[in-house]
Amino acid sequence: MKKSDIFWQTYLNLEKEVIELSKYIYITDEIQIYSNGNINTQSCNSQLETFSPYIADLLVRCCVQIEAISKELYFENGGTKLRGDKNLYFDEDCLKLIDMKWQTHNKIVMIVAPFFNLTKSENYIIKPLKEAHKRQGTYWEKAYQAVKHDRYLSLNKGNIKAFLHALAALYLLNLYYRNDSWITSYQDISKLDYSLGSSIFMVKPPVVEQLWYGNNPIYSESIYVVSYQDDDYKNIEKMQYNEEKAIKDYCNSQPELKEKDFQNQLREAIEKNQKDRIMLIWELAKYRLNKKIPKNLSYEERKKLLINSVEWNGYIHKNNKHITEDELTPENIQQEIDNVGTLWGMEIMRKYQKLEWLPIALNKKICKVYIP
Repeated sequence: MKKSDIFWQTYLNLEKEVIELSKYIYITDEIQIYSNGNINTQSCNSQLETFSPYIADLLVRCCVQIEAISKELYFENGGTKLRGDKNLYFDEDCLKLIDMKWQTHNKIVMIVAPFFNLTKSENYIIKPLKEAHKRQGTYWEKAYQAVKHDRYLSLNKGNIKAFLHALAALYLLNLYYRNDSWITSYQDISKLDYSLGSSIFMVKPPVVEQLWYGNNPIYSESIYVVSYQDDDYKNIEKMQYNEEKAIKDYCNSQPELKEKDFQNQLREAIEKNQKDRIMLIWELAKYRLNKKIPKNLSYEERKKLLINSVEWNGYIHKNNKHITEDELTPENIQQEIDNVGTLWGMEIMRKYQKLEWLPIALNKKICKVYIP
């Protein structure tokens, strides 16, 4: 049996006890009040503040496990104090090192158990290790130290809220200690079960944004990040490079790039759309169509040239929403010429930018979900 399995089994036993406890104490933060013929919802703190010697015992047992597992994580991740050192503290030493390594103060645990009824985000979306590297920096550690050292006068601090927060902290530390990882497809990342064996909690899914450009893992409120496996990403990069080279070679061979009128048009487009990506081929196709249909022609001549053009009858233009021939007017024809030209530019790009790498990036099981 792995050492992590021992800690995990102890954690699951604590989970079972709080689930059993929920059969007798309704864990909620709201109640319904009947008044003047109406049923109204009202905030309620009394349930989370429910305390007893048994709940205090659960809190102490949970925090003992937090102390133990945080020290194991400390020793395995570069801690310099020796095992058995009386000056080794689980919060100021161990949880501090853990926070420096993983930014645990920012990691979210969500309470998702259907047998709880927590409606306020501050009660079911928590950061249980925020300030945990400080002596009694968390709500749960303050309660733990109080009931451990003066059970009689501090019994009320050993309540359900303190225990849930401590259990969430223990859950998070167990996930770090288990250090599980998975290989999946990009499309399935958000579909994974991020409760990871818990019946009460789950962590946030990792954030991924166009991973196929750069393969850079994003650090977030999730404990997990995602990246493609190296060899698979090299294959994606090679396919992207070949596409980009084909587009670049095409552009460099076009004589219009040297024409001042096109250069001015491109400059104006860049200045006008500073926040948007300007595609040179789109501007080139628009420039060419405007040369075919100059402004010095009559409206009827321009309309005839436009609707008979290969650009007007292109696949992308035909298969996207656009104005009809009957809807063309002297007032909107120039705008439509520019629009049709841009869509034709997209069609040209399709010949070179086939995005054959995209189905691989999206659907193939080449993404690793892991704790960095």
